[in-house]
Formats: sequence, structure tokens, C-alpha cells
Amino acid sequence: MKQTTEENKSQEPRITKMDDIIEMILEDHKPLKKLIKIMKDSDREISERAEAFAEFAPLLISHAKPEEDSLYAFMKKDEDLREEGLEGDVEHQLADQLCEEIKRTTDPEEMGARIKVLAELVEHHIEEEEEDLLPDFKDNSEIEERVALGKQFIELKTAMLVKGGEDSPKENSLH
Repeated sequence: MKQTTEENKSQEPRITKMDDIIEMILEDHKPLKKLIKIMKDSDREISERAEAFAEFAPLLISHAKPEEDSLYAFMKKDEDLREEGLEGDVEHQLADQLCEEIKRTTDPEEMGARIKVLAELVEHHIEEEEEDLLPDFKDNSEIEERVALGKQFIELKTAMLVKGGEDSPKENSLH
């Protein structure tokens, strides 16, 4: 016996807003933004800003690498999105370099300056991503593509956190 259209629809997996890679990225940005405020605040003690950086770096890493390997990889294959995908990669590389420099810095004032510059760089990156890159991506992609990329993004994040190897946030490297 053939099922009705309504019965078929009820058996199809439902796509929710949170299945979309765009929503996942926006969610990932929230804790980063909170820590950026602390890291940028020159009125705070350097030790407090360094603590915020210590929390920030693993969050950034666990977000950036999966984003590069899913969203940016997809974008770089699309003529209309390629430039933005490449720019995102470059900004991630700069953030990675600054994270490494901060870890090697022994002078507290220099560390504070580097932390502030990192915070400003990532804040700018997030703003560009939310205001330009993600809307452009949404306009040039289908929901099914965004859901597939969302699944890939989650799988990459999970593998990275579980693996604990060279791609782990514990290594404090974006690449």
C-alpha cells in the first residue's frame, strides 16, 4: 500500500535551524565575543586578560579548523564565494600566528598588547563573517548544502576534540 504524502513527510528527517552550518557558526561566535570583550579591555589586569586568552584560544581553535575544512573549503570551490573563503583562511592564519606569539611572550605588557590585537583581529573577522560572508554564502547556497556542511562541521569538531592529537585545541594551533 502506497503511503500518502503526509505520511512520507512525517518519515523524512526534519531540518531545524540549528542543522544549518550558518547557525552553528553563529552559536560558536557567542562565547568568543564574550572573551574578546575581556581581552580588549585595557583597564583590566593583564593576568585577567591572559586568563581570558587561555580560555579563548582552545575555543577559537575548535571553531576555526572545522570552519576552514567545511565552510571555507566549500566556498573556495564557488566562483562567487572564493575570495571570501580565501580571506577567511588568511585571517585564521594571522590569528594562529598571534596565538603562538602570545604563548611565547614573557613580558606582561607585550603579552597584553598582543592579546588585545588578537581580540581586535578576531572581532573584525567575526563581524565580517556575520555581516558579509555568511549572508553571501546563504544567498549562494541551498539549505541542503548548508545542512550537509553543518554535519561535516560537527563531525570535524567532534573528531578534533576526541582525537586529542595534532589537530586538538590542546595544541593551541589553528592549523
